[in-house]
Amino acid sequence: MPLTEGYALFNSSTGSVMKFDGPHAREVSALLSENRRMVTPGTFDEQLTAQLRRNGFLVDPEFDEVAEVRERYWTARGNAPVVLLVTTTMDCNLGCYYCYESRSSDALRLDDADMLVDIAAQRLGKQKRSLHVDWYGGEPLMNIDALERGSIALQEYCRREGITYHASVVSNGTRWPGDTASFIGRHKIREVQISFDGMKDNHDRRRRYRQGYRTADDHSSFDQAVALVDVLVQHTRVDIRFNADHGNSGDLTAFVELATARGWFDGPFRCVLAVAKLSGYSDRSAFLRPHELNTEEFSSLEKTARSLLPPQACDDQDIVSGFPHPKTSVCGALADDSAVVGADGLEYRCGLQVGEQHRAVGRFRALPITKFGAEPEHFPDRSWWAGFDPTRLRSCSRCSFLPVCWGGCPKRHLDGHQPYIDAEGLFWRRNLPRMIAEGVGESVDGFAFTEADQFRDDL
Repeated sequence: MPLTEGYALFNSSTGSVMKFDGPHAREVSALLSENRRMVTPGTFDEQLTAQLRRNGFLVDPEFDEVAEVRERYWTARGNAPVVLLVTTTMDCNLGCYYCYESRSSDALRLDDADMLVDIAAQRLGKQKRSLHVDWYGGEPLMNIDALERGSIALQEYCRREGITYHASVVSNGTRWPGDTASFIGRHKIREVQISFDGMKDNHDRRRRYRQGYRTADDHSSFDQAVALVDVLVQHTRVDIRFNADHGNSGDLTAFVELATARGWFDGPFRCVLAVAKLSGYSDRSAFLRPHELNTEEFSSLEKTARSLLPPQACDDQDIVSGFPHPKTSVCGALADDSAVVGADGLEYRCGLQVGEQHRAVGRFRALPITKFGAEPEHFPDRSWWAGFDPTRLRSCSRCSFLPVCWGGCPKRHLDGHQPYIDAEGLFWRRNLPRMIAEGVGESVDGFAFTEADQFRDDL
């Protein structure tokens, strides 16, 4: 890709970047970045040839780059740490208009703590020595007794077996106990995710209290969440999600200013903020799809966030030293030994599917047949998740960005949402040049890779 002076080459499989300038920079860059071809020995001097080979720009003719990515992908699935996403309840006190969850009375029972220990023991097996539990809902703290009982049981098991234990919570921030610091400590919570829907007016209108759920202390879900974050940042990492659509995107600047003024990014524990696009994640929230921010609008909002936030508050998990790096880990939905425990007693692969019982892949406790349908033991998605391999997909196997993307969200592929899959490719075509340029201390204005750059039949 062109820079202000010279050209930069990025190898998505090795994560290496090389910068060329001088009279032959364009010719050399074109030779190394266009369609795969034979390079005659002696084309480059010995030192440059060695560097190009070391960084992956020159490979042996028989070397199969896609096969190497495939091996890396399956190794990551097998080596992924054990994560249990535990849905304590499908109930919630807030009625967010875009919510993809099915609100119901399904909830873990106190005696399900033993079930959680059995699941953990089975997934950990003899080899893995670390367990992470993500408490999820609904609003998970609306079933705080089950959370407390399950957490204590899991921690006792891990202590007994010499297994490292830690936890996280995804919450709306309105139902936390008064002893927040103690609660975090005794349940080994190292991360809390809290979502906001803009400033107070927008947030309270979008995250209204459901009828029959408002208590005497419930005046503003925004004020409650803000007050909680004030405390959380003193005791654990906090991930702020700014849920954006056309109606509240204009609040982002004011929200970042509020968070900065309250010291959220300067506390003893890290606080990061990421913009999340409100999307039709499930069939139940498909009504959102016509109203989502388009790719250009969302990219602009992310750019605004990056310009306003201090570096430590940016959540760029795929960036190391300024460059995207080849993926070496998978999401929990693809991890061989992880599981999503539904409040309905069913097993899911993805947290966004909880409650969609036709998407379940197994069961953890016996349920009446009428709960799941005529064929309660038929889980058609199980084999799909077990076999999902982006390196064997027609589009992904030809994609130059495969090593840094691995096909994006697997749920998108399961659902067959081609516009979202296409948007993932558009994201990389537009944003990868910026990441590369920033990594070498430069900037690009308007340059983007083309579809021809992305999809290569010679890979």
